[in-house]
Amino acid sequence: MIMNLDFVKTPFTNNPSMVRHEGMAYNLKPNQEYLEQKKKELKLHKDSLNGESDLSENKGLRIKVSNYLKTEQEISLEDLTLSLEEDFVVMHKGNMELVSVCFPSGWIPVNKLGKNLSSIHSPVADNDQLIKSSRKLSEYMCKQSIKRWVWTITTFPELSNFPGFKKPEVSKIENLYFRLETQTSVPLDSETSLFFIKVEVIPLLTIWNIKILESVNSMSENVLQYKDLLQIKKLINTINQ
Repeated sequence: MIMNLDFVKTPFTNNPSMVRHEGMAYNLKPNQEYLEQKKKELKLHKDSLNGESDLSENKGLRIKVSNYLKTEQEISLEDLTLSLEEDFVVMHKGNMELVSVCFPSGWIPVNKLGKNLSSIHSPVADNDQLIKSSRKLSEYMCKQSIKRWVWTITTFPELSNFPGFKKPEVSKIENLYFRLETQTSVPLDSETSLFFIKVEVIPLLTIWNIKILESVNSMSENVLQYKDLLQIKKLINTINQ
């Protein structure tokens, strides 16, 4: 499998590296495997994965999403969720006011309703620049379509990392996976943006590139601990030895 890994940087940084996005922000023909997995996650954790604030309901933010997606205006949040393979959130005046995230990375989506990007990013290791840029990033998301990537290596092959999941022990390279979130945001109006999150979990060896090793080796101890990569770092340094 060939994957463009230009987003894998050395030295590694959590700073908001992004590019302008042109074209479609989501898959017009969603992969049915994603939709089936979303159904399973909703059965398990629906009230934790999908929700909107009172402000969202009062401002009609869900209707703005349905207008953007060209679906019927009165469509429910669950039906919107199952019409897309991507997860999505709506930011309004810098705060997350609507959330549909079936494949979270260790967080409970509805707990972030009403929170700004600084608060949402507060658990991230080495987050100083990320926090400082959060307000400007929120404003920029209402002006321009942008794309960024968040990645890690894991022993867990599932799309959802809902809190409480148990990772297999680090054992061999063949049991490692590259977890990638492609995050694409589009403006809905001057105060509101729609933020898509496409999650992929790929066997590491199928996309292996020395860039990945160099980036992991450049991570701080704080980042390695936050991403649970200390043992994985040791293992991937044995590749090609």
